[in-house]
Amino acid sequence: YTSVPNADLTEGIWGEAGINSENAAMSATETITTNERVADPMVTDGIGEEDFLTIVLPYIHSAKEGVKRLGSLLEQFGTYEQNGVAFSDADEIWFLETIGGHHWVAQRVPDDSYVTVPNQLGIQEINFDDSDNFVYSADLKDFIRDNHLNLSFDGKVNSRLTFGSHADIDHHYNTPRAWFMQKFLTPSVEQDPMSDTIPFSQKPFRKVTIEDIKYVLSGHYQDTVYDPYGTSGTEAEKHM
Repeated sequence: YTSVPNADLTEGIWGEAGINSENAAMSATETITTNERVADPMVTDGIGEEDFLTIVLPYIHSAKEGVKRLGSLLEQFGTYEQNGVAFSDADEIWFLETIGGHHWVAQRVPDDSYVTVPNQLGIQEINFDDSDNFVYSADLKDFIRDNHLNLSFDGKVNSRLTFGSHADIDHHYNTPRAWFMQKFLTPSVEQDPMSDTIPFSQKPFRKVTIEDIKYVLSGHYQDTVYDPYGTSGTEAEKHM
């Protein structure tokens, strides 16, 4: 398998992303946040971002198999941080998010959609009866019930509402990035850059190209009043 290590190896390799001989790929670069109600403490000597690629990618044959392997390792050893991890193969893309020290949930990305994942928990409603599109830690339903974590009125579990953070910093550092990417890839949808309900997955207005990915990843809110290099916004808007 290949990896994409740090250029500076003084703190180790930090593989971060790669692809194996079975054409299964994964990333392990995203740090996310949960709220203080999640009653599952971090594990100081657990596994984390620097380990995931090395202990998962050499052993898997598909994206979903990667989700299940990492999930089982998280349940067994725990993690010292919150992470979002992408898996892909020729047929599927999955995204896994850790919840507290030992819990996790993963969702299959719809074939006709993309996902936007700034540094916060993004998965929304979990369908516990749809194993084709959702996989999760073995005791997740019991964990939610026993700790009274579900905030929905209808009984359904929205992972972002239940486990995610909704801090002021999210509205400046995270949600605007999802807003900008979706504004470009799905211009027909109007949203607020500080919204906590920007969809995890969204349908693009056409097929997404490599050039599109480059554009959104290097975006600085161009063509909006929030562009720090632009001329249309006020000084306050430019620095929001």
